[in-house]
Amino acid sequence: MLNPTKTDCITILSAASQLAGDSMLPLDHGRLGLSRNGMLAAAAFLVERACFRRYQEGDGHYAVGALSLQGRLRLDQLSNG
Repeated sequence: MLNPTKTDCITILSAASQLAGDSMLPLDHGRLGLSRNGMLAAAAFLVERACFRRYQEGDGHYAVGALSLQGRLRLDQLSNG
């Protein structure tokens, strides 16, 4: 698998940080302004690192929930580091 870019990770984490409660964000590369491969690599990377309270994956499509503590810390680290 490709290594995700910092920008792709920040884009996904920023979008998920706007979610409230049990909402889910379907990850659509067109809506997020990412390449399909970049989005999939970043989503897999972030899911493996427990950055979301919950997620769904099926047929290469992801939906993510609000950020976990790990996700908030990673967003802060990537944005300010």
